[in-house]
Amino acid sequence: MRGLLFPDVYVTRFFFKKGCHQLTGNVLELGCGNGNNLMLFYHFGWNVVGIDKDPVAIQDALHNFAAEQFTGPPYDFILHDLSDGLNNLLKDHFDVLLIPNSLYYLERCRAESLLTDASEFVKAGAYVFLRGRTLHDFRYGRGQQIDRNTFLLNTEETGEKDLINVFYSEYELVEMLQRCLAIDLATVEILHVDYQNLQQDMLISNSDVVIWGRKHNHPVSLD
Repeated sequence: MRGLLFPDVYVTRFFFKKGCHQLTGNVLELGCGNGNNLMLFYHFGWNVVGIDKDPVAIQDALHNFAAEQFTGPPYDFILHDLSDGLNNLLKDHFDVLLIPNSLYYLERCRAESLLTDASEFVKAGAYVFLRGRTLHDFRYGRGQQIDRNTFLLNTEETGEKDLINVFYSEYELVEMLQRCLAIDLATVEILHVDYQNLQQDMLISNSDVVIWGRKHNHPVSLD
């Protein structure tokens, strides 16, 4: 196994709490890394598609899935920069959309455009999982401010120097999901995740918000 072995703990919780282990379908992850989150779905019979801009991560994902010891369902990993939108990359429609660690690296306008693009490929009734960073995170304010709650980071200790980070409130993320992906507010669940981690011998306090919910089963007007 190249790279991370285990899936995000909250992706795992979402997977079992929503009964994904008792279902099969198509799952798409935006910012898939080495495929560690998608491997959980794959082991339970899901068709998986991952997109990432890092060619090493894509090669690691292809290696990891090819090394599996059973003939599993179809999988596909696509090298693409999500800041450019989806550009008609996808052919399938998806029952689950995962965005656990990529949206906060995109400027707001690009993040909203990406979610709007993705909505075309997300089935009615599909689950959407999103993880974002809040204003209480260690990284907030560390670097050059280039927009509202948006910074070009100077945090070498987290390995994110010169990367854009956008910080959100839970309400802003929920509104964005409702507007861009037609999420049914009655299905939305929100978890606050605050934890500490050692990075380069420095104690880093992380603050995330995890949101999941389902797309409306029928067209809705958000006007």
